[in-house]
Amino acid sequence: MMENLLKNEFTTHYALPVSTIADITINTNELYFEIEDNRDSENIVLHTTPHNGEARYYNPQQLSITIINYDRFFTNLSHAFQKGKKRCDLIVYSNNNEYFLLNELKEKSDRDDVRQNATKQLLESLKTIIAIKSIQDFIDRYIIKQCCIFSRQPIGISTQIKATISAFNRLSTLSSKGYKMSNKEIEDLGFELWEFSGSQTYLLEDGVSKIQGIAQQLTRLSTKEVKELTEILKS
Repeated sequence: MMENLLKNEFTTHYALPVSTIADITINTNELYFEIEDNRDSENIVLHTTPHNGEARYYNPQQLSITIINYDRFFTNLSHAFQKGKKRCDLIVYSNNNEYFLLNELKEKSDRDDVRQNATKQLLESLKTIIAIKSIQDFIDRYIIKQCCIFSRQPIGISTQIKATISAFNRLSTLSSKGYKMSNKEIEDLGFELWEFSGSQTYLLEDGVSKIQGIAQQLTRLSTKEVKELTEILKS
């Protein structure tokens, strides 16, 4: 869906020829995956074992995830349009209308200038795509909207987490979830700015299922328990 919006609605909005570029989308529901940006071929590579990519995702509910190589799409537009415009690497979203994420992948992001440049790439990409109403409408369906900076794990960390199913089950405790950074411009557009480095891993939780589970629990409450809960919420 998002790929079609880029190839058709995006190009129409900016008075560009309809894009015919192929191979910019990957779909996955892997329990754990990493995304590597192969800058030589302009392709993105999906890995299912740790320590191969810049962006790391743990997907315990095995949600259906779409990854779009936005950088490759953008660099195949006219040079006149590209001139002076920054763009991020990826658009990542879940097909349950929960996660919509922009990704910028870096080898390292521990320097302020690298971090600032990555933030600008994310912000300008966000402004560019939400200028198209159909894309803004698509994004508005999503609950969690974030701009994420990812950097590769340091060499030597691979021995800390083994690439086995048991390791995947422990991954959320071994790796922190990154940290949120303040950025008013991005926040004013309805997104948050996050950074993930080293072994930090993005946790894709199925919040819809959680809400449904809570709803089911609420339906089993007695009248007395409902009254008590109401009083607690009021207080």
